[in-house]
Amino acid sequence: MKRIKIIAILVVVVLIAPGLGCKKFLDEKPISTVSPDKFWKDKNDAATWMAGVYNSLQTTLSTNYYDWGEVRADHIRVGGTGNAQLTMITNTLSANDADINETTRWSNLYTTISLCNYGIKYLPSMIAANIEGAAATYRDYLGQCYAIRSLMYFYGLRVWGRMPLHLEPIESIYQTLDLPRSSIEQVKTQIFGDITESLKTIGSSATQKYYMQKAAVYALQTDVAMWFQDYDLALSASQNCITASGCTWVTNLTGFKNIFVAPETSTETIFNLFWSVTERGGAVGVCSRVGSSSNTNRYEPTTEIWLEMKNRVDPVTGKSTDGRLWAYWDTLTYTSELIYDASTAVVQLGKFSPWSPTPRAGSFFIFEGNTDCSVKIPIYRFADIMLLRAEALNKKGQYQEALNIVNTVRNRVGYMVTALLTDYTGDIAKGIERTILKERQYELMGEGKRWFDLCRIDKIYDYTNAGYAYLRETMNPILSARAGSILYENENMGRILYPINAAMFNANPKLRGDQNPPYDE
Repeated sequence: MKRIKIIAILVVVVLIAPGLGCKKFLDEKPISTVSPDKFWKDKNDAATWMAGVYNSLQTTLSTNYYDWGEVRADHIRVGGTGNAQLTMITNTLSANDADINETTRWSNLYTTISLCNYGIKYLPSMIAANIEGAAATYRDYLGQCYAIRSLMYFYGLRVWGRMPLHLEPIESIYQTLDLPRSSIEQVKTQIFGDITESLKTIGSSATQKYYMQKAAVYALQTDVAMWFQDYDLALSASQNCITASGCTWVTNLTGFKNIFVAPETSTETIFNLFWSVTERGGAVGVCSRVGSSSNTNRYEPTTEIWLEMKNRVDPVTGKSTDGRLWAYWDTLTYTSELIYDASTAVVQLGKFSPWSPTPRAGSFFIFEGNTDCSVKIPIYRFADIMLLRAEALNKKGQYQEALNIVNTVRNRVGYMVTALLTDYTGDIAKGIERTILKERQYELMGEGKRWFDLCRIDKIYDYTNAGYAYLRETMNPILSARAGSILYENENMGRILYPINAAMFNANPKLRGDQNPPYDE
């Protein structure tokens, strides 16, 4: 704990990440004589630093994984009356809005990157010296630092587009802290480069679910390849992920539920973010977005998505058969569309909460309060990567192989209606792609994936009415029905990206004049 406190001091005094705050901190007298170059002396130092990296990763993604990757998607509606919620779902974001500052600032993301930069600089010397005979451990840590830095830049690339590339630890007041935004191609190259470096040293444990290991890096590589529509690489990376993870499909609904409530025991999990109330000191986090006993989570699934899943019925009996319905929702309370739509309480998503041992209406799940929240959110898991693989197979004309994956995902949760190649006419590839994307929506709801799925189909980084066709065909009809909303069209195509928060321009003059249009600085 003493070492962790020293790191906290270092973060404030030495580690002034880009856009993190005023540079006046650099002019103040340090309150600690410990500096990072004096820190990396033994195995305990390295382990403590890595604890700090994962602590920072928790902070970065605690609610942002949801706000960045889920909120603006087609299956989310407001769960309260706050201004932040209304701003997000009406696509009316701005760079200087106090209600959404926590979402539009990239400060925490860069703090995590900066901590990784220290590891990337100092761990190689510990490896070379084999301090305390732990060279293999340091090599694993080094691989994790590269992987997490890559993951952070991948989030930044998808949320803001071009990003400043900070690749060196900040150890002197004379270092250049202000950097302009790099191009999409440069950030892409850096992400892939970090993945390559990570794979050289990272550990290959298939049982460690809360730290990045080789399977998680291959999962990330698959995700990045699909974002940039490199389907050959996606197929190669996903096959490597299958091999490295050793994952196998769950066989019943209890097994499916354990993916989220007991991922350390699941055969389908790869890398999870463990949001712990003990570690976070009661800070409001994940539960405020997905469901809590405080009944104050900001968002809820729409009636339409609930009804779609409820209507996945056995063609003979007419009964709902998709087990994810029971894993996600209180089916004893919500028995009809009218009841669901008219609910005066916030509809909780119970996906990440255990079932009650005595389920009844209103207490189908055991929800924790916003400040008592310890949940385990998947960053990458088997079904996610396999459905991405299905998309890549479809793009390569391997239609039946793609549908086989879709059917496996469905069947393992009880939905036995088979997607057949004969179901499709006309543009078969597009039809199968839409089937896969819909299955991903059902499977990955609440996991921060849907918004990115909407964005990466068709032409990305084309901010004209020719780009982002799937996003526009899905979201514009929904936005048209919401009062005060802005559609994705013409000059507002750029709203696919978040605005750079106004505070970032004050902290980094090199950003000035380079806001994402159509936002103001």
